Amino acid sequence: MHFVFLGTSGAIPGAARDTTSLAFVGRSEVLLVDVGGSPVQKLRAAGIDPLGLSHVLITHIHPDHAYGLPALIQNLILLGRTAALPLFCRAEHVDALAGLLDLFDLRTRKHSFPTPIHGVEPREGIEVLRTDSFVVSASPNAHGRMPNLALRFDVSPRAHAVVYSSDTEPCDEVVRLARGADALIHEATFPDRDRGRFGAHSTAGEAGQIAARAGVRRLILCHIEADYHGELPSLAAEARAHFNGVIEVAEEFRPYPL
Repeated sequence: MHFVFLGTSGAIPGAARDTTSLAFVGRSEVLLVDVGGSPVQKLRAAGIDPLGLSHVLITHIHPDHAYGLPALIQNLILLGRTAALPLFCRAEHVDALAGLLDLFDLRTRKHSFPTPIHGVEPREGIEVLRTDSFVVSASPNAHGRMPNLALRFDVSPRAHAVVYSSDTEPCDEVVRLARGADALIHEATFPDRDRGRFGAHSTAGEAGQIAARAGVRRLILCHIEADYHGELPSLAAEARAHFNGVIEVAEEFRPYPL
């Protein structure tokens, strides 16, 4: 079992890093978290059969996290998928995602497969779903006017957990969701010197502060804006000024064991 980054950039991709999304690969399931870029191409680049996808979780509906959904469903139809593919999102976003699929007639056309969309209520620690390998829970975070969810993946039955902040300012909800987790994947959109360049995001230093407060063992920085892809060691150093655990910058298509 492992997780893998299909993208690690902020809203603007770079030459070598696409917009942030992840896949969690379990014993018999694959959970896709956020849908940017060309999802089927990214899954294949990560060595994952797109037809093995079992669930999709969309943290929020900013374009870089959701714009690949129609392409994903279209490709799976063409590949011959017939099994249902459940989608999970904040309750406020159910209608928008349904409308996005309906814009391309992807739920009613010939050979389409069921894509039920489940709305998640924005309550701290709410359970989203259970699979053979994972218990997924969520908490609201602080992404300005955009409703958003941070996600926690507890490996069942082992006591191991990974938390993904999604896009957020530093917030207590992510700290509480990450307590007891082994790893925190936290956005680090920009370095400390540019705090506030984009609203409702975190710096690398702030990601380090959240990791320290949560008491996790490992911090993985992601959602790094393209302008700073040439500064990755210094971003890690800024986080290290606040957090004494293991710090990494996320690498795309590298399996991270669970």
